[in-house]
Amino acid sequence: MGGPPKVTPEGDVELQTAIAQAPRQLGRPFSIWTCLELARHLRDKGLAYVTDETVRRHLHDLGYRVLRPVLSVSSPDPDYATKAARLADCQEQARQGKLILLYEDEFDLNLLPSVLRCWTLRGQQRKIPTPGKNVKRYGFGAVNFISGQLTHRIGDHKNSDEFCALIEQIVQEYCPGDAYTGPKVGLVVDNFIIHHSQKTQAVLAQYADRLTLVPLPTYAPKLNVIELLWKHLRRKVTHNHLFESIDQLVMAVNQFLHTMNEHRTELLSVLGCSG
Repeated sequence: MGGPPKVTPEGDVELQTAIAQAPRQLGRPFSIWTCLELARHLRDKGLAYVTDETVRRHLHDLGYRVLRPVLSVSSPDPDYATKAARLADCQEQARQGKLILLYEDEFDLNLLPSVLRCWTLRGQQRKIPTPGKNVKRYGFGAVNFISGQLTHRIGDHKNSDEFCALIEQIVQEYCPGDAYTGPKVGLVVDNFIIHHSQKTQAVLAQYADRLTLVPLPTYAPKLNVIELLWKHLRRKVTHNHLFESIDQLVMAVNQFLHTMNEHRTELLSVLGCSG
């Protein structure tokens, strides 16, 4: 009369221990836990029999939900620790005013809309129109780790010419003149080829007294805080909307980034930086 058996305290411990691991790590011949397989796992461990529905309710009560995981790539860079330590040192220098630390990255703009989940009436499916032909542009940006000041440009190509043009913008904004004596600019960049091309090296040589590159470890996008701004940009501008032309899309992106540059407290919050 008391209803079906519930998960015991011992079963609760075993359930959470199992679900925290991939099934194959525990010798199971499958890769994803289902409520039925978890119920069988408890039974195989000699614990009280419970149904898969009981397991489902119990997991929900514990706060578990069925969500799509994300792929994770570990950096293979043998100098990861050294580069990460240098980056941390640059952040500290920036906090002390001894260095102007900028995080740089590029982003792609496609006339073809990116798609994100949105509110939709049950039983219906929202449709986002697509262009007859996709058109692309490419954005370049650098954000100040302390102040949130944003420098950006949008070009037709993702190449060394456009990256060097961004460097020139940065020099004019932060360290102009023939006899600059202020703190040096550290520009954090990933391992993309245009950051190290001969053309880029020639431009950097002109400003060696005031600007230097700070290389990120390979395959370490989480260390580049400006990536969070690009995700915010896509949520606010490019997802779920077809612009009439690439020029309208570029205009909307420029307007959004200019607005973010005027609200730097919000921008730093998006980046997770205290400023």
